[in-house]
Amino acid sequence: MVNKLTKTNIILIIAAMLWGFGFVAQRDGMNYIGPFYYSAIRFGIGVLCLLPVYFLTRKKEQAIKVKLKTVLSAGVVVGLFLFLAVSAQQIGLKTTSAAKAGFITSLYMILVPVFGIFLGHKTKQSIWVSIIIALAGVFFMSISSNFTIEKGDLFELLCAILWAVHFLLIAYYSRRIGAIRLSILQFSVCAVMSFLVAVVAEPISIEAITPAIPALLYGGIGAVGIAYTLHVVALKDANPAYASLILSTESVFAAIGGWFILHESMTSRQLIGAGLILCAVILSQLKKREKV
Repeated sequence: MVNKLTKTNIILIIAAMLWGFGFVAQRDGMNYIGPFYYSAIRFGIGVLCLLPVYFLTRKKEQAIKVKLKTVLSAGVVVGLFLFLAVSAQQIGLKTTSAAKAGFITSLYMILVPVFGIFLGHKTKQSIWVSIIIALAGVFFMSISSNFTIEKGDLFELLCAILWAVHFLLIAYYSRRIGAIRLSILQFSVCAVMSFLVAVVAEPISIEAITPAIPALLYGGIGAVGIAYTLHVVALKDANPAYASLILSTESVFAAIGGWFILHESMTSRQLIGAGLILCAVILSQLKKREKV
């Protein structure tokens, strides 16, 4: 019989895999519709997926006594940073590979303790070592031998910064208003803001959605609805730092998905960079785990 720890690890790996292959779905979906239009539909589907989960757990969520104004303001703030992070990621994926996007985005896990300093959090020397290794990885991944960097890589770096802020906001608000309730609100805000931008900046066509349906369904149901729900379920039994270590493997699944599905290739220089970034992420999380 599978014990609780093994079951939790399996759930986390599945979530990481869904998120990793989500980069492939995002890149494929933008072959037919714009990045903001894709995000609007994707997160709209994610909201619909989470509504049944909320109704099943609403008693526990409603047990958290908090004012409606606080709930709404938290949803708007977290949703805004989700929108900014997702937008940067989507725009970056138009000119960079799913593999590079996955590895560069994983830097957010190292940036979290850096930003935590401004909140009074202490950061060990080992974390700074991880940051240096990660920066070296980004250099090899993104900067070519003639010292040029792709525009998409810069957007993915911006995405990593925004994800780090988003992560800290989630950690702060989820305990105060409930994880599922916060997720529905932030996904709703992200979907609405993405749609508003899409109306202004992109062609809106119902017909264009048809060929993008597989990517939209995977992005909305798999990467948003199922993966996030599994993440919440697993964190009930897992140590957060250890869970983060397993979830960092989403960058590996992004690379595998880009290679297997999109037939993307990586140079030896980029493989070295990817390895350095993944090592830095794992090192930072292992050091956290030792404190537990």
